Amino acid sequence: MKLDLTLPAAEPATGAVAQPVAPLSAKGADLIARTLVDIGVDTVFCYPGGANLEMLDALSRVSIKLVRTEHEQGSVFGAQGYARATGKLGVCLATSGPGATNLVTGIADAASDSVPVLAITGNVATHWLGKNAFQEVDIVAITKPVTKLARQVREPRDIPAALREAATCALAGRPGPVLLDFPKDIQQARPDQPTDKRFTSPVPAGMSDETAQRIAALLAQSERPVIYAGGGVIASGTGGQLVALAEALDCPVALTMMGLGAVPDDHRLLLGPLGMHGAYVANVAINEADLVLALGVRFDDRVIGDPTSFARHATIVHIDVDAAEIGKNKPVTLGVHADLRDAFTGLLAVAKRRDVPAWHAYLRERREAHPLRASVAPQASSGDAGVLSGVDVITALAALLPPEAVVTTGVGQHQMWAMQHLRLRAPRTFLSSAGFGTMGFGLPAAIGAKVARPDVPVIDIDGDGSLNMSVNELSTCRRYGIGVKVLVINNQWLGMVRQWQDMIYARNRVKSSLGDPNQPDGADNGRPYPDFVTIAAGYGVTGERVTRAEDLPAALARMLEDPSEPYLLDVLVAREDDVYPMIPAGKTYRDVVFGPGQAAGPIAAGAF
Repeated sequence: MKLDLTLPAAEPATGAVAQPVAPLSAKGADLIARTLVDIGVDTVFCYPGGANLEMLDALSRVSIKLVRTEHEQGSVFGAQGYARATGKLGVCLATSGPGATNLVTGIADAASDSVPVLAITGNVATHWLGKNAFQEVDIVAITKPVTKLARQVREPRDIPAALREAATCALAGRPGPVLLDFPKDIQQARPDQPTDKRFTSPVPAGMSDETAQRIAALLAQSERPVIYAGGGVIASGTGGQLVALAEALDCPVALTMMGLGAVPDDHRLLLGPLGMHGAYVANVAINEADLVLALGVRFDDRVIGDPTSFARHATIVHIDVDAAEIGKNKPVTLGVHADLRDAFTGLLAVAKRRDVPAWHAYLRERREAHPLRASVAPQASSGDAGVLSGVDVITALAALLPPEAVVTTGVGQHQMWAMQHLRLRAPRTFLSSAGFGTMGFGLPAAIGAKVARPDVPVIDIDGDGSLNMSVNELSTCRRYGIGVKVLVINNQWLGMVRQWQDMIYARNRVKSSLGDPNQPDGADNGRPYPDFVTIAAGYGVTGERVTRAEDLPAALARMLEDPSEPYLLDVLVAREDDVYPMIPAGKTYRDVVFGPGQAAGPIAAGAF
């Protein structure tokens, strides 16, 4: 069964006024549906309930694909996957009360990773608001801290303008989530003269020629430059300009998790991901640089560790569309509030190559001393050489994926292994809950990505813990013929929790085992719990289990064979592999651990 997405082509919302969106006698719900079509929405991820049935009824009569997930959190993550894979507005719809509150985690996740999502909720009729009516909740107050705009629409005539404003806000500047709440009587009312407005978004002033020249002068004086780039590059669609600038300057580039894919994996100037589980060479480069050009990043704690020690000897130039991020977590030498599209134009006009062969040679030595993708032998408690590691599985998958394939992840060890070992060659091909770290993200986000891009392979690399939180969305895959592939890295633990418990809490593994509750923790009885293959079959999805290394290549090929069919491949891996390298929380790159008892030692001590 193939996914049917034969809908009229549409563009993202721009705020421009179009023709009247509905006849004068249309109900508010019809205005909502037709305005969504008018601003370019072609898909809504939804779950029905009493307070949104008017809107669903109206949406069923317009050219919008409705994808009903199995949980409202699946709807908001589906909208996120759609938005992350395309850069367009993702839209989800829920009912009042618990339906609305079930969206909150996904909205907060979108805020953390700057994803443009429009969450639409129904609510009780206006005359019942504030009276503790059945399934009433003040969702606007709840979501204001994690949205760019949250509003309840109280006048039916304001519906078109409210939707245009919300869509424009979500996509403008630093993207992010917005929420509109529609009481039921507003959906049912028939306004005589619905208003419509043109909305324009404030944009940061363009980077001046003087500022561009100043940055060029700083780069010209640098002996150890590095570019530190992140999700702002992906959001602004400037990956190509980033590569051009790096090449013009002959400057190495380190990427955040949100920036992966902005520079092709095989590019000679790419150092890899940086941060707690990033490439050692990337962390060395940014901490021993004398100039850091930070582009579309927010100096996240998982990247910088100890703020006082991070890039402590560097001149830091930070360019970002969000002025609030400049200097927030790390003082900078020069902060520039500008859209990266404009900033790259200015920088490329003045960029001059700076030959720093000693710097490149030094970084090459660091990479060779501790490569991120060193050969990893399977580690199993049983000592069985046929047992797979998580790295083995992801490396084997990476070798089979075309450059355009989209990968989503859950959160945990498998997420870090995927960040480290996939070979990402294009923007918007790695979709992961980076800032909020939400388990259960992977499968519904993959559904949204596959709906948005039905012609490319979409694979959810998930952990057994994360998948447990959203495995019900396999039903969504089967219902609509959404050919998502789910690759489970199954170690029978909340692996990252177990790793931290071992490192910090003297191996007191409190509640982190996911194994059979009838077996002692750590027992290897060959029977995974839960049985994801059987669960998949219950949802009508083909599943397969792999337990030995020699069976993996053929199993991966079978998983990827039919792009139109959902498929689950449950791979049992060594139970106690850890993620390395690792910089302990709050520490510096000099404290990096490459494996049990393997600190950086004299290599980190011998700075450039």
